[in-house]
Amino acid sequence: MHRVLLVDDEVYARKGLRKLIRWEACGFEVVGEANDGDEACTRIEELQPDVVITDIRMPETDGLELIRRTVEPDGQVLTKGKQPYFIIVSGYNDFAYAQQAVRYGVQDYILKPIDEIELEGTLHKLAEELNRRKHAEQTRREQEYVRLLNQFLYGESDLETVEQWIELTGTRADDPLAYLLFENNTPHFRVSDNAQEESVEAGKGENFGRIVQSVLEKMYPNRAYLHVKEHGERIGVLLTAEHLRPYSMNLHVIAAQMQSCFAETSHDFVSIYIGKVCYEPLLIGHAYQTALNAISYKFISEKSGIVLYDDMQHEPVQWVHTDHEKEQELLTLMEEQRVKALEHAVGEWFTDMRTANYAPVAVTSAIHQLISAVLSILKSAEANVKEIPSFKPILAWQAERGTLAEARQLLTVFMLDSARKLAEQRQYNHRGAMTKIKNYIEANYRSNISLRSIASEFYMNPVYLGQRFRKVYGVYFNDFLLQLRMEEAKKLLRQTDMRVYEIAERVGFGSSDYFATQFEKTESCAPTEYRNRIMDEG
Repeated sequence: MHRVLLVDDEVYARKGLRKLIRWEACGFEVVGEANDGDEACTRIEELQPDVVITDIRMPETDGLELIRRTVEPDGQVLTKGKQPYFIIVSGYNDFAYAQQAVRYGVQDYILKPIDEIELEGTLHKLAEELNRRKHAEQTRREQEYVRLLNQFLYGESDLETVEQWIELTGTRADDPLAYLLFENNTPHFRVSDNAQEESVEAGKGENFGRIVQSVLEKMYPNRAYLHVKEHGERIGVLLTAEHLRPYSMNLHVIAAQMQSCFAETSHDFVSIYIGKVCYEPLLIGHAYQTALNAISYKFISEKSGIVLYDDMQHEPVQWVHTDHEKEQELLTLMEEQRVKALEHAVGEWFTDMRTANYAPVAVTSAIHQLISAVLSILKSAEANVKEIPSFKPILAWQAERGTLAEARQLLTVFMLDSARKLAEQRQYNHRGAMTKIKNYIEANYRSNISLRSIASEFYMNPVYLGQRFRKVYGVYFNDFLLQLRMEEAKKLLRQTDMRVYEIAERVGFGSSDYFATQFEKTESCAPTEYRNRIMDEG
């Protein structure tokens, strides 16, 4: 509602005007009355009306003199705000009055008896003009507020900036000021029952800045200068004495109330970081910097989501991940497929980081170091990392928009997925390796090869190789090698006139006697008998 002051020396005229006009429908409320121009000057200073409706003829100081004092630079009325609009109501149809009224910029000149339709029409037009003016003024003041705030935040302010700030905001030089940073930690991923990650939009697609603004407006209705400012993924706001005093300067209470408001909008994962309270505008930059410093203690206060720099500044913080022994334990458990132990160890790892007061940047670094080591193992096994469903979610997790609980859940799934992928790849690699080994034996059986020499050639344990070979091909290595040699020996006996000892040497036997013994075991006859039988049959 725009504010109206009624000025007339006749009390009944003022009361009648109050009842005659549908003020609220026109967008106005009557905030006061005055008997004459002198009293009106005082009331204008006190009430700061948007519109003054005044009679012309009044004792002492008339309506035109009141207007002159208000609108002219040398007038006696020093209004703290913008000059009000004037509407003259008079019973005298005097052109000279009208001319003078126009010179003073009077909005309208209405004759008595008042036509309510005419006056209401004037008020409607005036309300539209006032709305435009107030909107333009509000926009200008907000832009000026943002300009000054940025100068304070980034160290570009001086005493002139302070004077402009005090004049604009109406605050005192020693008023308390607190800078708050809001961080949206709504889970970006959820883990389903089958251990797959599904991307979800944090905040259900709503702009986080608007959410913060709505919470502030709910806590501080009709209070000015609550400009929300983006700081990367966080939102900042400066609270002045006007916002702090209703809560007795208790920042814990203020933050808790804000958390309740966020919860009402289904945002239960908003962290609030509060910098050091300062008592002069030149220190607003320090209040902002200490709010940034408060982020270092995020996981110490993760349960409440509220971090006050003044409470935490003396707490030790771990900035670098140094527990490489624990990291190696996790990698070993993953490689050994010890699933239950791996899940437990990941949980312990996060508990240790919280207990050691790891800063968010250190947590992110530790997770990425572990991921890098896992990827190195998978790469050496020639596994396709892109086939691991939880790889992208854990890689995308960042401490500045996530919780330790979310990170623990994502990393646990990633480590288990990686363990399964590594096992699958090893099976695949072993099947491929057995094929290569079989081909190698078939190409080199004429040489002096053995299970030990082949295991060495393929960097495998000979006992393990023997077991894998029998599992894949259903025959012992030595039996397979002997079979290859015997088939080649029979072929040579049938198709050549090579001597037995030459054939033994050709198929990989170092001793002709040993060859003969093995041949007789497999064929139930000596090599010479086998050749003779073939020739006789031919």
